[in-house]
Amino acid sequence: MVRPLPITVHLKTVLLILLALAPFLHTGAQSGIGASGERIEILNADRGEYDDKIAPGAQRLKGNVRFKHKDAIMRCDSAYLYKDQRVQAFGRVAIDQGDTLHVEADRCTYSGSERTARLEGNVLMRNSDMELTTPVLDYDLKNRKAYYTAGGRIVSRSGNNTLTSDVGTYITNTRRFIFSRNVLIAHPERTITGDTMHYVTSSGVAEFFGPTEIIQQNTTLHTLRGQYDTRNERARFTRRSVIDNEGRTLEGDSLHYERRTGEGLAWGNVVVSDTASDMVVRGDHGRYNEITDKAVITGRAELELRMDKDTLFLHGDTLFTTPDSTGKRITARRHVRFFRSDLQGVCDTLIYSDADSLISLFHAPVLWSGTDQITGDHIRIALRNGKADKLHVEHNAFLVSQVDTIHYDQVTGTEMTGLFGDDGLRSLYVEGNARTVYFAEEMKDGVERIMGVNRADCSRIRVELKDGKIHTVNFLDRPDAVLYPLEKAPPEELRMKGSEWRADERPRDRADIFRSVAAGSAP
Repeated sequence: MVRPLPITVHLKTVLLILLALAPFLHTGAQSGIGASGERIEILNADRGEYDDKIAPGAQRLKGNVRFKHKDAIMRCDSAYLYKDQRVQAFGRVAIDQGDTLHVEADRCTYSGSERTARLEGNVLMRNSDMELTTPVLDYDLKNRKAYYTAGGRIVSRSGNNTLTSDVGTYITNTRRFIFSRNVLIAHPERTITGDTMHYVTSSGVAEFFGPTEIIQQNTTLHTLRGQYDTRNERARFTRRSVIDNEGRTLEGDSLHYERRTGEGLAWGNVVVSDTASDMVVRGDHGRYNEITDKAVITGRAELELRMDKDTLFLHGDTLFTTPDSTGKRITARRHVRFFRSDLQGVCDTLIYSDADSLISLFHAPVLWSGTDQITGDHIRIALRNGKADKLHVEHNAFLVSQVDTIHYDQVTGTEMTGLFGDDGLRSLYVEGNARTVYFAEEMKDGVERIMGVNRADCSRIRVELKDGKIHTVNFLDRPDAVLYPLEKAPPEELRMKGSEWRADERPRDRADIFRSVAAGSAP
């Protein structure tokens, strides 16, 4: 049976209707639900009625309906108010909580005892700096948390970001969103995608929990965990992360990045790579600036430089990479050691320029190629097609080549220029107080034996090498030369000053470049 209850917009009339429904309300009060301070208060309605057939135990209100419960105000076109303090609201539903939070929907089910609302159809939630739209939203007014599982879209006005995800939670007190599944933050200058993400609308800081990608102009960031300040464009990643700038990358277990300065810092298993230069640098700590294209690596630093079919492995206490005229310039400092199958060396400072494929060694450099050892104040090696092509040694140039366990061929001069072949050094041109000691060999009874030692001084000498040993010596000016039988050679003529054999310092393989060796440690 329907009992129409005509109601004006005046609160006084509404109260009269409530008095008419006193038995129903009394029953609710007796149940303990809707007791003083917990009751949903009707502020306004144009019309009210009661019909057990449509909504048993409920009061139906129509036209400009307004409720109040605790700190929230609800408005709608029509609603059912049940004795257990539930409300079903329809048509232009709106809830305002406090001074800032506003929610709209086509319909809503509200529980006064739980203070929870389920809003459906064109749901809109907004506060001073964001708007959330979703098909369905569950809102816990007591704990001020909103949940959606059917996809949501958030527009952050202060950060100019648009956020979407399949599932989300919004904590209104802290203005924090918790997103999962197909998360996307879109901005005119960047996009952020991930699986699980937190975002604070008041600060613009996004936190990541799982694989995440940030794309902005020419730079892409990958991380497994960390945070990104979208307003200050500052990243702080705490798990394996990568910055990729057009093929130049910085990777580390922890990583910081400032987009405005282009500065990236990395810690733990750091890798800096450049695909254009076929170069990889590794270490414990790294710094890379994408604007200046400069990098610094320290802590077990290693350079891996691919050259044709071979690879150069180099270690130094600190490795620097800087842009050159048409490529990269690499500088290694302190305790430098490098290994390649056909070339090894140690020094205190090494510079490599891929613009002219030139390796320069400074400060007590030593170079080994095959059985040859070369020293001098400054050594330069020119590469061609990824292979050693030319050698230039400045000041105190010295070549020592092992003949057997106790005898060494020796060539010294002010400067030395050499050419490499497939099996190491092929020829040397020595000038400036050039001197040589080389051992002549002969075949006897099928065994090659040393038969004498040739000691010569000349201003200019050309040396031809074969299988890493001195094969012929050409004196280009009048030499002062003596050939001694081996058994009659004066001991002081067998070893020239500065001819120490430093094989113990020589890197034997890639791992050996990290071995600590004192200069001149060999006997």
